[in-house]
Amino acid sequence: MKRKPPPRRRHRSRGELISTFTFLGVGVFFAGETNVLLSEGQRPQAAMMGLFCVLCLAGAARFHIHNLWDLIQSRRR
Repeated sequence: MKRKPPPRRRHRSRGELISTFTFLGVGVFFAGETNVLLSEGQRPQAAMMGLFCVLCLAGAARFHIHNLWDLIQSRRR
């Protein structure tokens, strides 16, 4: 018996938009800080800041990542 997938939820509340733009802004800021740290020759700190940049940008894209994951899972079934 096949289950019908639940309807897709739209992510448009104010709180979701605020947190998405916050993740995006902090990720861009961290990217700039990574560049500054690299130019100063501080590689370990730059590597950590780069990791934080990637994680913040992934947080900004969390709904797209979730939708892509659902799409992949539905095609496997």
